[in-house]
Amino acid sequence: MFQTSFKYYKSRNPPPTFENVLLIGTDQPNLKPVQLTHDNESIFSGLYPPNDWKIYELCSRPGLLLLANPFTCEGQRYWMKRSLVNYPMHPNTTNQSNASQSTQQVQWWKMVQSITDATERKKFAQKLRWTTLGYQYDWTHKIYDETRKENFPSELRALVQYVATVLGYNRFSPEAAIVNYYPIGSTLAGHTDHSEDDRTAPLFSFSFGQPAVFLIGGLSRDEQPDAILLRSGDIIVMTGESRLCYHAVPRVCADLELPDNMGNSAKRWDPNDVSVEQHDDEMWNDVEQYIQYSRININ
Repeated sequence: MFQTSFKYYKSRNPPPTFENVLLIGTDQPNLKPVQLTHDNESIFSGLYPPNDWKIYELCSRPGLLLLANPFTCEGQRYWMKRSLVNYPMHPNTTNQSNASQSTQQVQWWKMVQSITDATERKKFAQKLRWTTLGYQYDWTHKIYDETRKENFPSELRALVQYVATVLGYNRFSPEAAIVNYYPIGSTLAGHTDHSEDDRTAPLFSFSFGQPAVFLIGGLSRDEQPDAILLRSGDIIVMTGESRLCYHAVPRVCADLELPDNMGNSAKRWDPNDVSVEQHDDEMWNDVEQYIQYSRININ
């Protein structure tokens, strides 16, 4: 059941319809609004006030929380830049860390910017697929390496703890993260996240850039999954029963592939937004160029 849905949404010819894909932030029967249990008066830079957030639980997957984009345009830009400029830097590990010694000596983003030909720049940039923060994940043995614990980014820790506290997880403290970089057309196969020591702690997933179809199934591949469209700024939190459910990304797409009522992800980081600071426009131009053909996912 799970694999059948994966192949359906991955298909190029014929392409899938999106009629059964849930859109976070809209009134749909399978999305139950979640009310915060207390007023949240504190404000976090780059986020709208919590009382304005739209939070839902997927009725068919108890414990799966969905937050419709709570980020301001400036906030989205900030996390896109952090993900591209700072997080792929040594000593964090990336899938390119062993490709050549130069990637460990030179900042990856500076290498991207040094390529003047647009086609070659895009080709090089798309080779970066992941970077690990904090505890470095051993992809071969599927474990977190106790001998390789780097400093977890303080600004990302603050963001995750703020969102966690708003949702009632006051004791949550992130120690590891994987940042995934998805070019349009790429996929992530069905899997469960079970390498963490504490599997009762929630998992937080932040999406930026191009939209993607996210599948969430049950505890086995035999269950029919639900399909959810993740757009820039949307947040998924896997808690409780949903924590060990199978999930996947069968499709990273561009807005043009989506029905009119589901697209317009780019408006979520509108370059004409007057609230955005202007001192780093040159850097943003390069980041925006990258994000036109990519999705960033911080887990």
